[in-house]
Amino acid sequence: MEIELSDYMNELIGLQEASDEAHAAVKRLQEERDDSGHQTEEQRVAFRDAWEEWREVWEPLQDTLTYYAETMGLDRGELEAAVQKAAGHVPLPVED
Repeated sequence: MEIELSDYMNELIGLQEASDEAHAAVKRLQEERDDSGHQTEEQRVAFRDAWEEWREVWEPLQDTLTYYAETMGLDRGELEAAVQKAAGHVPLPVED
């Protein structure tokens, strides 16, 4: 499916990029944990805040993807894949 870049795609790409950035912050904090999983109070608060920030941009992205897919009669999965590709995601290899 070829989707023409337009205002709605620019909006979706912006949301995807914001979600990716917030998710990267969560992943960085996860990697900073020691092997025992022990966290200081400061690490716990930082992780909670990062998780909430990610959720605050991820949920609108999902809602907006669904809205545009339904409104424009597009397959939601294909739209999401097109947005992720435009935002620089590398597709995961398909396992046989």
